[in-house]
Amino acid sequence: MTIDWQAIRETHRMLFGLLAVLSLLACRSDRPYADVDLDALVSDRPDQPWRPTPDDQAVHPFDRSDDRESTESNSADRLPLDSIPPPPFRGEQTSLLRLIDFALGHRPDTRAAWERARVAAAELGIAQGAWYPVLGVEAQFYYARMIFPANGFALEADQTALIPQVALNYLLLDFGRREADDDAARAGLFAANLTFNRSLQQTIREVQVGYFNLDAALALNDASQRNANLAETVLEMVESQVMVGLATTPDLLLARQEMAQARFDLEATVADILSARADLLEACGVPANLPIKITRITERDLPEALEYRVDDVINVALRGRPDLGAALENVRRTAAGVRRAEADFLPVVNAFAIAGFEWTEWNTGTDRPVDGKTDFPSDTITSPVWNVGVSASWILFEGYIRENAVKAARAERRAAQAELEALRLRAIGETWDAYFRVQAYRRQYDFGIALVESSEEAFAAVSAAYREGLATITTLVQSERDLQASQATFVGARADLLIAAADLAFAAGMETGRTPMTRIPGDGTER
Repeated sequence: MTIDWQAIRETHRMLFGLLAVLSLLACRSDRPYADVDLDALVSDRPDQPWRPTPDDQAVHPFDRSDDRESTESNSADRLPLDSIPPPPFRGEQTSLLRLIDFALGHRPDTRAAWERARVAAAELGIAQGAWYPVLGVEAQFYYARMIFPANGFALEADQTALIPQVALNYLLLDFGRREADDDAARAGLFAANLTFNRSLQQTIREVQVGYFNLDAALALNDASQRNANLAETVLEMVESQVMVGLATTPDLLLARQEMAQARFDLEATVADILSARADLLEACGVPANLPIKITRITERDLPEALEYRVDDVINVALRGRPDLGAALENVRRTAAGVRRAEADFLPVVNAFAIAGFEWTEWNTGTDRPVDGKTDFPSDTITSPVWNVGVSASWILFEGYIRENAVKAARAERRAAQAELEALRLRAIGETWDAYFRVQAYRRQYDFGIALVESSEEAFAAVSAAYREGLATITTLVQSERDLQASQATFVGARADLLIAAADLAFAAGMETGRTPMTRIPGDGTER
């Protein structure tokens, strides 16, 4: 067998030429390709918000004036998910910021949203792969037996063939299909990133609410303990009055009843503490049976009175809420879906090229002459195989599948637009409600302080009057109840104020990660 090396070299040159031509065709497009690091298009860790790059701002403009500063993170400083340190719950008091910091990195909801963003980045890479040619290697090996009858003589020949080849296929023209798929995938990636950011904000809010509720439950427990001590003091006063004949047995029974009621209320607050503690731990992404001690809230932790207008906060919410941005990207994604469905009515043009080498062996089983004239010897044939061309396909009718696909895509786009408008209205309503709740609860908190002070003064005065025989036990007990109610009202007003402030930050989309917002973007107003 003789190998035709010249033919093999010609085949190689032709193959490399085809590769160069198709590479030039691929580079003609201005679309991004796989040399872009898709992992860089999402947040590099599940406890940090995604921040759009300037290129992202140009393609998909977001008004994120509150979030322009990016933080650099060294990959060597990243903690794998299986090495997250244990929660800071054991043996020491834990602040709200430490709990938020832990929850952002440990809560499963945020990690799930982060992984979905990474999935969307991979899907963008899949969509961008359509801009590249497809290169494959294939080989054929077959054996065949053929019989050629001629002039009463049957010639039997065995053929053995091996044909290895390289095949290239490149989509030259699809009338917008790839552009639509690429735009839809890119919009999906932006939406997933913004949904991840909103998940971080949701985590911050839930940890804040759980923390404030637990602090309120502890404060009510303290107030109930003080009320139980007061009830015990009142009982001792009544007992001493009974001993000197200044009080009656019904007065003593009423004091004992009030003492029992105070102890009952104290035990009821214990159940509230356990429930609030479980809610906080769940918001942090850890089991509810872990022990935890929190740093108690002081006056300096309370939000200041609002100094900016509600319209300014609403504008911040409309510009910066991640879920609104995600809804807008969903509209863009569905609009790309409409373009994709409409492009299916147009043809598709492909370029293809095949280059290889064929080796064939013929075995006739005889080398003798036939009729003394013709010889049928066995032989081996080697030759290059190549094919270059352009193909086109155009579906003319397929049972109205494309028409219905366009109808479905347009309906999905209208639904996405309606959902965006509904979310916009809900964002305005949530911001409006939270804004005025903060104002109302701030005033209630100030009045609550005055209510507690006046109730304490009234109880002290009634207690002194009772010792002198100038007040009845009914008045004393009622004064004690009023003091307990005022303390509970004050605790509730403080918790409502803190929760309303957290709701306002969440409604306006101002919480973005480990570092909370301290001002309304754009007006310089301190929060």
